[in-house]
Amino acid sequence: MITRDELKRIFTLLRKHEALLITAYLEPDGIIPEVDEHRKAIDALIEARLVWRPAEHEAVRLSRELSGLFERVLRDPRRLTVDTDIGGFINSLEDNVNGYKAAQRKCVQADIQHYAGQIERLVDDLRSCLRDRSRQLWQKINSEFGYVTSLELKIKENEMVLQQAKRLNDSLELIKVQEMDELVGGDPQLHRYLHRWLLDSVELCRQETVDAMHKLNVRLFEYRQQQKLGRLINAFYRRYQTHPGYLPLDYTAMGDIPPVFNQVSPMPMMAQADIADPQQEWVLTDLIEGLRQERVPVEETEALQHIAVQGDDPPTEIQLTPLRQAVEDFFLRVVDSNEPLSAVACRPPEDIEADVALWLYAIIARHNNMDRDERRLFNLYYQETVDPLFDGRYLVQDVYMGLTNEISG
Repeated sequence: MITRDELKRIFTLLRKHEALLITAYLEPDGIIPEVDEHRKAIDALIEARLVWRPAEHEAVRLSRELSGLFERVLRDPRRLTVDTDIGGFINSLEDNVNGYKAAQRKCVQADIQHYAGQIERLVDDLRSCLRDRSRQLWQKINSEFGYVTSLELKIKENEMVLQQAKRLNDSLELIKVQEMDELVGGDPQLHRYLHRWLLDSVELCRQETVDAMHKLNVRLFEYRQQQKLGRLINAFYRRYQTHPGYLPLDYTAMGDIPPVFNQVSPMPMMAQADIADPQQEWVLTDLIEGLRQERVPVEETEALQHIAVQGDDPPTEIQLTPLRQAVEDFFLRVVDSNEPLSAVACRPPEDIEADVALWLYAIIARHNNMDRDERRLFNLYYQETVDPLFDGRYLVQDVYMGLTNEISG
């Protein structure tokens, strides 16, 4: 339950940082300038969920709830009507994306900014709407429908929320990755809005909705089991109320036990000797001595058939492919050499393999497919450079192969 102190803390933050929030709202993109003097204020506002950061390197923006509140109170003409219908959202998004691309072709900067702002608000509104609907689902699930007391009403509420979750999950299927890719094209700003903002939020909402549907199905099964048991107890109670002196029959003396009383499965009776009890030794001995002794029939040996054994054929020499033979020759040169050899420098002629990358792959594959004892004779080194575009990725330029110390030394 929300306390008075929590509300006071939110209003205190709004009063304390009102100049910063007003400046951000008046900016076209709702961005808060990140300078050192605003660092503590921004952290406090993010913790209170009054502002948010879309990604690690993105600028801090006003939350959709706070900017929407300002738009409704001030009746801002920039305010968009939130369309909870996914189909209507997709149509509006396509219209604004087409207008954005048309403004780009005409190089009209004002129109480009206008349509980009419309797309951002549409995506942000849908993200906020999906987040709210998912949060409402889980609030009802976590409350275990405590706002109703009757078990029948709990089942009804559970079924209603389950239908809402199914409709939400079906509506999310309308947002397809392929269609978003076609809308994005190669535009980086559209990629940020439609991929990093929209598709990530849709996927998160889909996962939460599927988890909610599973939880609701499990709880609905439990409620129906309780309802079934409750009806059985109520039937007994009404029976006793109608006939105060009623006593059920002794079902143990009945030949055909009703299924309502026959709920316990029979316990299988299995005999097992206690070999740790010395008193049972004589009993086990008598049982073994009383076993029937049968002679094992002697099988008659059949006459061995003469099998003509031919001599072994001479070993057939397997012809290696030119590329494989070149790889084997490279490893033999490494054995004869006293220093690591470069695979690029020892590459075969172009009629055997013209692609340097495939030659390097062949060397690496031959080394990886060796036995452990054979592979430890060689040391593999990579000459690589850092990828200028992706962090943590390295580009292999050459491969050096040499003998280990215990061989070369």
